[in-house]
Order: sequence, then structure tokens, then C-alpha cells
Amino acid sequence: MDELFIAAHGLAFRQLNNPVTILLINLGAYLLAEKFFIRMGRKGWFHPLFSTSLIIFLLLRFTPLDFTAYNEHSDLLKMLLAPFTVALAIPLSRQLNTLRQLAGPLVISLILGGLMAVTLGMGMALLSGGTKDVVVSISTKAVTTAVALVMGEHYGAIIPLVAAVVIISGVFGGIVGPALCRVAGVTDPRAVGFAMGVNAHAGGTARAFELDITMGVYASLGMCLCAIYMPILVPWLIKWMI
Repeated sequence: MDELFIAAHGLAFRQLNNPVTILLINLGAYLLAEKFFIRMGRKGWFHPLFSTSLIIFLLLRFTPLDFTAYNEHSDLLKMLLAPFTVALAIPLSRQLNTLRQLAGPLVISLILGGLMAVTLGMGMALLSGGTKDVVVSISTKAVTTAVALVMGEHYGAIIPLVAAVVIISGVFGGIVGPALCRVAGVTDPRAVGFAMGVNAHAGGTARAFELDITMGVYASLGMCLCAIYMPILVPWLIKWMI
């Protein structure tokens, strides 16, 4: 009986831990989470990014799905992050005339917003006793995942922590961002969208597009500009703060 159980477990392990199965698991988990999100009235707390992460965690915890194999065979999706991010320039190009008129306020908001997002994160990590590699990992929180992973590898950060911090900040920002802006009296979709793009990158941008197309366009602008700004700002902050 023991030999039969071991053989069955080994077969399940091999079937689960192959590239095709893991790709289907990722896509299926997201589609399931998206349907649940729509069914729940598109409430922010049920955002597909959060729900998908929970589904994958449960699969890793309670099935023979191996974390190392899952991480290795998810490389295809990681590779697609960069072109998907660049593709956000398509709706952005339709707003060029308006963007030229608002260039000054947008640049100032980017510089100050990006600086505050990074320094607050790194400062909290330092005050709580975080080690250098933890603080460096936190420094990538204000940039989209594709850029954050490259930065993290370059500066010797803890890559799983980099991914976790970016995803959590994106999902959380997408959830609380619109409500926080309303409380602060900010109702212009351009301002709300840009703030969400700078502070919550991909998660905030996805949420912004769900709420309003103009909000989504400005969120994608904020996210893309942060992807340029952060690799310039973060090395200086690491040198100054650590």
C-alpha cells in the first residue's frame, strides 16, 4: 500500500510540475478570480490579482505543486510583463495633446510622489530594524514588477520579497486609492489616475481602467514614467539612506 501511495504521489508530482500544466494553472486561476470579482460587483477587495495569489498559495500549500518548479516554469509570464507594460502606451498616445498642456503639474507630481513613495517605504523598513537587503528590496515598491525584478537583481535584493512588495502595494493601492482620493477631495479622473499609477503601478492601473478610461490612461502614464524615474532615483536613495 505504501509503495502504491508513493507511486501515485510521484505521478501527481510529475503531472503538476511541468511547464504546460503550470501555465494552465496560472491562466485558470486568474480567469476564476476574474469571474469571482465580477460576481462580487467588482469590489476592490476581491481584485483578481489578490484572489489569484490566494488560489496559487493554496495550491502550493495543499497539493504536490512544487514552489521551485512553479517559479521556474512561470518564466514565460514574467517575460511577457515587459511587452504588456509597453503596450499601455497605445491608449496613452490618444491623450498627447492634453498631456502636453499638463506637463508641468505631472512632472512635479511624479518627482514628489515617487520620492515620497520610496523614502517612506525604505524609512519604515529601516526604523523597524530591516537589514540592508530587506531595505533594498523595499526600495523597488514604487515601480511595476517587470522593472522591479531587474532592479532587485542588480542591487542584490531578495527577489521573492521584491515581487511580494510590488504586488501587495499594487493591489492595496488599487483597493484604497480611489476612496482615499475622494476623502481628500480629489475627484478629477486625471489626478486620481496619475496618483494610482505612481503609487500602485500595474495593480492601480488595472483598477483605474475598470473605473474610467481617462483615469486608466493617466494611471498608465504615471506607471510608465515611474519605470523611467525609479532606476534613476533608487540608486541615489540606497547610497544616501543605507
